[in-house]
Amino acid sequence: MELNDHSSSAAGTILIVDDEELLRGLLSRLLADAGLMVAEAPNGRVALDVAESLGEALRLIVTDIHMPVMSGPEFVREFRPRHPDIPVLYMTGRSTSAPLDDYGDPLLHKPFTGEAFLALVQGLLYQFR
Repeated sequence: MELNDHSSSAAGTILIVDDEELLRGLLSRLLADAGLMVAEAPNGRVALDVAESLGEALRLIVTDIHMPVMSGPEFVREFRPRHPDIPVLYMTGRSTSAPLDDYGDPLLHKPFTGEAFLALVQGLLYQFR
């Protein structure tokens, strides 16, 4: 887990879950530069532990769909019953049209721009605060 605590925000912490370290770091930097707190996990199994350690500070999950150990949808299926009010933003580089869960969580297709990512994150944080 990596916590970027050089930024502070009343918006809480965003958990980035992606097995691609470069992308995870890039998204974390983008969010930290926007003044948001960020935690990272390389897969869904680690993300469950990180999410629990963040407690009430956790405000948003951003997760890749396809990861080793535990996929994004598998992670969310275990996470959601304990935290039904925390929004999830899925990401994928593959084409998919099937719903990922019963909550209608948004899906962002890779590649995407930093501006599009930040706009979606800020919209989700505002909608669920």
